[in-house]
Amino acid sequence: MPRWTPHLLALPVALFLLFALGWPLVRVLHLGTGYGLQTALQDPYYWGRLVWSLEYGLGSSLLVLLLAVPLAYAFRYAFPGRDLLLAFATVPFVLPTIVVAMGFLALVGPRGVLGVDLSGTPWALYWGAVFYNLGLVLRMLVGVLARVGEGLEAAARVLGAGAVRAFLRASLPLLAGAMLAGGGLTFVYTFASFGLPLLLGGPRYATLEVEIYTLLAYQLAFSEAAALILLQLAVTALVSLGYLWAQERLAVDFRAVRAARPLSGWKRWGVASVVWVFFLALYAPMLALLAKSFVEPEGLGFGNYLRLLEPKAGLFVPSLGLALGNTLRWAALALLVVLPVGFLYAYAVWKGARWLDLVGFVPLLVSPVSLGVGYLLAYPELRGSVALLVTAYALLAYPLLARALLPAMRGIPPGLLEAAATLGARPWRRFLRVELPLLRPALASGTALALAAVVGEFGATLVLTRPEWATMVVAIYERLGKPGAANFGEALALAVLLALLSAGLFLLVDRGRGRVG
Repeated sequence: MPRWTPHLLALPVALFLLFALGWPLVRVLHLGTGYGLQTALQDPYYWGRLVWSLEYGLGSSLLVLLLAVPLAYAFRYAFPGRDLLLAFATVPFVLPTIVVAMGFLALVGPRGVLGVDLSGTPWALYWGAVFYNLGLVLRMLVGVLARVGEGLEAAARVLGAGAVRAFLRASLPLLAGAMLAGGGLTFVYTFASFGLPLLLGGPRYATLEVEIYTLLAYQLAFSEAAALILLQLAVTALVSLGYLWAQERLAVDFRAVRAARPLSGWKRWGVASVVWVFFLALYAPMLALLAKSFVEPEGLGFGNYLRLLEPKAGLFVPSLGLALGNTLRWAALALLVVLPVGFLYAYAVWKGARWLDLVGFVPLLVSPVSLGVGYLLAYPELRGSVALLVTAYALLAYPLLARALLPAMRGIPPGLLEAAATLGARPWRRFLRVELPLLRPALASGTALALAAVVGEFGATLVLTRPEWATMVVAIYERLGKPGAANFGEALALAVLLALLSAGLFLLVDRGRGRVG
């Protein structure tokens, strides 16, 4: 392949990023600097939002790490249900934020089954942060420990250290890179989070992202919103650079992946009991969501689900048919963009366009609400078109497809392509007959993951949608804003249906990943 070919393949991706990200960021930068970052920081209220967002991000990172390290130690050993728990540990990461928020409202909200209202407090938010991020960090730590042999800890035991102390002295330092990377990711996700603080935090615990949405939705204060977006971008960019540094400089790369160590007797069942009880408590909001969706004033039944099938009087309460149809429609349109952009991105980087890998990291720094504000500023003439909404979905989802494809592409043995070339196959024929068949499992997995992200997207949808474009997340949010137990029950039922859809797509991803490479 000529040297210029990867850069030519990268050109459509670069043009998409210029339209979907570059120009909106320029407009935000221009308007935000015009208002003045110093002016925003000097405002006591905005300063308070920034301080709380930092506290929330740092506190969540520390809490997740404090729980993930002992759990990773437990997952080194074989116990009943270990693989099942590890597989389900990352399911919350792809659940829509509004579904998780509904779960917490069902458990510890004003109408919660526990009778304790934690909404409007930081405790529900921290619980939500652990719910979302613990599985991701746990998988990272378990992956490192699976490559660490027993020799270091055995040497520490010979010197007189106990099992726990040997782990702390010998194995824990090797987890430093994964811990910093996992903590950095947790910070970025929680610092710029939107759904949980909006629905559970109340005005006192609103993050910068929630404040940006409030300024836009209720005051049309674009200048102030743009200034807060710049503050948020500066923090997330700084932390993300630290995350990349931790991944490169502190990575532990051992070739062998060791199986879980056996346990015998009461230890095996003791570890299993503790871990299972912890995860049942962690996932209790989802169990409460499912159970409470069947609760009616008269008792248990399917009334909340059956009311979703009834026609609604107006567009202000989207029906199930309208919301589901729009969700699938916009997801299909987004896939028409995600598939070519994501595939070209991964293929160009694999073949040599390294600069695109750095540029492609930028969309991960921009939050959905901030992206929506940038679109309204950059393309006011398209506000009445669904093109902006679909573009936002595509920008947020294509990195998931690309990241699923890149490891599979790099895992293709060069000898296969060289053998095909030796037999006279042209580049396009090698692509169709050799590369594409090997990439199909990763392509299916990445597509499913991108779909899960699109159908549950919340922040950009609220900013860019119109009543007739309402998706399932908008239908849930609209019902939450209306009084009465009936609307709350319908919101619970909708959340269960959306969770089933998202979880099903994620299980497809996990199943396909095992066939890659």
